[in-house]
Amino acid sequence: MRYLIRNGSIIDPAQRVATVGDVLISDGLVEQLVDLTDLHAMPEPVGDDVEIINARGCVIAPGFTDLHVHLREPGDEHKETLASGTLAAAVGGFTTICAMPSTRPITDTAAVVSHVQGIAARDAHVNVEIIGALTKGREGTALAELIELAEAGCIAFSDGGRPIADTALMANALTYAAVLGLPVMTCCEDRRLTAGWAMHEGVVSTRLGLAGFPVAAEEALIARDIALAEAAGAHLHICQVSTAGGVALIRAAKARGVHVTAEVTPHHLTLTDRWVMGNLVPHDTTAITKPQRRGRRKAHPELGINSWLDPSLLPPYDPSTRVSPPLRSEEDIDALIEGLRDGTIDAIATGHAPHALVDKECEYALAAPGISGLETALALVLTLVHRGEMDLVNMIAKLTEGPAQVLGRSPSTLHPGTSADLVIFNPDELWTVDTGQFISKGHNNPLHGQRLKGQVMLTMVAGKIVYRREDFGQGITQSHPTASRLEGILPSDS
Repeated sequence: MRYLIRNGSIIDPAQRVATVGDVLISDGLVEQLVDLTDLHAMPEPVGDDVEIINARGCVIAPGFTDLHVHLREPGDEHKETLASGTLAAAVGGFTTICAMPSTRPITDTAAVVSHVQGIAARDAHVNVEIIGALTKGREGTALAELIELAEAGCIAFSDGGRPIADTALMANALTYAAVLGLPVMTCCEDRRLTAGWAMHEGVVSTRLGLAGFPVAAEEALIARDIALAEAAGAHLHICQVSTAGGVALIRAAKARGVHVTAEVTPHHLTLTDRWVMGNLVPHDTTAITKPQRRGRRKAHPELGINSWLDPSLLPPYDPSTRVSPPLRSEEDIDALIEGLRDGTIDAIATGHAPHALVDKECEYALAAPGISGLETALALVLTLVHRGEMDLVNMIAKLTEGPAQVLGRSPSTLHPGTSADLVIFNPDELWTVDTGQFISKGHNNPLHGQRLKGQVMLTMVAGKIVYRREDFGQGITQSHPTASRLEGILPSDS
């Protein structure tokens, strides 16, 4: 099947393209991309094998890459399978996802890696890359067979949410990884400082009577691992950075030439620890923020102040808000956004962590940490665009070009001759989150009932449509628009 995608706003950060045009897909590849300001516009192809997709009002971009996904299979198929998780990824606009080794058995041997690759070849809807375990059994006591894992096709090493407490072991891991030329991806937490934690340590945790996870516990391990990576000449990737101090440490390390990269999740960019308070938060959420931040936190008039990321829709102590690292403060969010803007943080990754109901419906401090975030990631990050805190081109770069660079690969692109992995989304589409309708088996997401703006309409992998919202794009193709950018969304100098 050939596809002609028409009238879309094409944004391809790798090519520095932000324009309005048409994209022709043929034999699984991007065949042609035409800027509609070009007088020699693409002629409309004819034939029964051509479908014309009208993308007016939508953005056409390279498919997103997620560096941090927990797919659970094998071993915990009641939480997620490769089939359900990769379809959820397609719903979110992701065409490549990197699977963490949080499976049973753990992906710490070539045999398990091969098994997961076989399942993915059979069941996956998008491209799946495997991250091998850094230590045997993810127990943090002995290194896994890293050379064997690399030869089996692993793209990086990580123990997922389990930090390496043994400094000497971490140093050895970075040395081996440097020889192999692969990154070590680490979640930073000094567990001697977080024993029994429930949420971010601060004013809110004191008010709610919950044990806190101090920012120092994250920042101490970030500083240690940066020092070890610098000594080993290794590539260190910090997963789910969540604190202002962490951003500062990464920025300073990059300035002196350390090969360190970092990711941040959509929820750490947009939700604060006040979400744990739920409906104990004053109804007008701007009343509890500092005056200079009120503009950033208040709603768009067309959405209404009470429906724009409103924590009062949740009860207090709702376990869907428990995530590791925890939701942090307004000041941390400010620093994370600035880190994205100035390049300190390389990528946005969901940290998708689906859980069964039994894992969440319990006492807050005992609830399994994690958010099922693939299907809400785009809309959540677009809140930053709609508030004017990020431009759309940079946001897409952090979902495409940035992750590719972390993995040492050529960025995904819409350049002719490349694989047709792409997403079409409407940045202005209003919708209400219903976690009961998630494709993912994990319904653990604090955004249930929230009204968001921005939705994926179609996802394509290697020229095959793997997700389509209802009958999107199948109406009558209209004439070309004259505008060269999405007003208020693309930066004026694009």
